[in-house]
Amino acid sequence: MQRLLAVLLVLVGLIGLALGRLGDTVWAPDTETTASVTLEDPGPAVVIDPGVLYVGGEEGQVTIEGASDVSVITASNGDIDAYLDGVHHTRITGASDWSTLSTEDVDPDGEAELSDPTSSDLWRSVDTSESPYTLDVHEFWAAENGENEQVYRALLIVTDGTEPGAESVSITWPVDAENAWVPYAYAGGAAVAVIGLVLLVVSLGRRRDEDEEELAPVEAEADGEPEDPVAAEDSVADEDPLDAPGAREVGEQHVWAFGAATSGSAAEDPSEDPSEDDAEDRPASEEDQQR
Repeated sequence: MQRLLAVLLVLVGLIGLALGRLGDTVWAPDTETTASVTLEDPGPAVVIDPGVLYVGGEEGQVTIEGASDVSVITASNGDIDAYLDGVHHTRITGASDWSTLSTEDVDPDGEAELSDPTSSDLWRSVDTSESPYTLDVHEFWAAENGENEQVYRALLIVTDGTEPGAESVSITWPVDAENAWVPYAYAGGAAVAVIGLVLLVVSLGRRRDEDEEELAPVEAEADGEPEDPVAAEDSVADEDPLDAPGAREVGEQHVWAFGAATSGSAAEDPSEDPSEDDAEDRPASEEDQQR
């Protein structure tokens, strides 16, 4: 019974450890969160308002998809507003929830094209790349908070000026998420498994001792030793003394001695006169012969 209990405890402990591992891998929650938006008719330009990049913190990545090469432009907020005055464009203003970016459609009846949007003298930096374009949030944050510290900047996103400024925009940031029960599964599983192993070792040792105790009487009988000393003494007490070595010879001697004594007593019996027997056996004297 103890061995069965030990095996069950070991199995339960291993299951706990396996559950903890699954909680860290297969069942682990996502380590990052993404808020995104798909733009149907954004106009020739898309603007990400200042500070929106940091909706998930100072770490993360921005991904922008467009119909052609995507250009990300930085400038003062006032210069971007002035450049887009009277032009249909879309602003990304924040996140309506942890998975959706909120937008605002600006001047829907305005101009639908921009002529050579990357060559304006208003721009501080222009970075063009194939779609999808990616931007490291931490690098952008370091540039804003380094030696040339400045207020949060807006980002102007364009393509060739005739196509939509972007088809989709997403911001992904890391999150510290884990299953709260995983540490308990590890600790509990390890503790139960150790207890089970200890019980198993103890039960195996006890079983070995019992086997040795059962084997000892068998070995003693094989060596000619009595199984039970008390029983051996009883058996010796029940033996016939005459069956002991030398006992029968002593008995026989007493019997013969008894017979000899009997013969002697018969010779001394007064009813019989030994002189008569002797007279019969002696030869006749000379006088008797003359007679």
